[in-house]
Amino acid sequence: MPEYVGTVIVILVLVLVVTLAIRSLWKSHKKGGGCSGDCGSCGGCSKH
Repeated sequence: MPEYVGTVIVILVLVLVVTLAIRSLWKSHKKGGGCSGDCGSCGGCSKH
């Protein structure tokens, strides 16, 4: 079992990081952030 402890810790840290990233994206989306697909009204779009 001790040989798996490092692997388990790394996996748990990665799961935590991914969870926090998804949570951040979800909150940003709920606040109205994110791309609507209309580049004409988006100041951050590089396609226009």
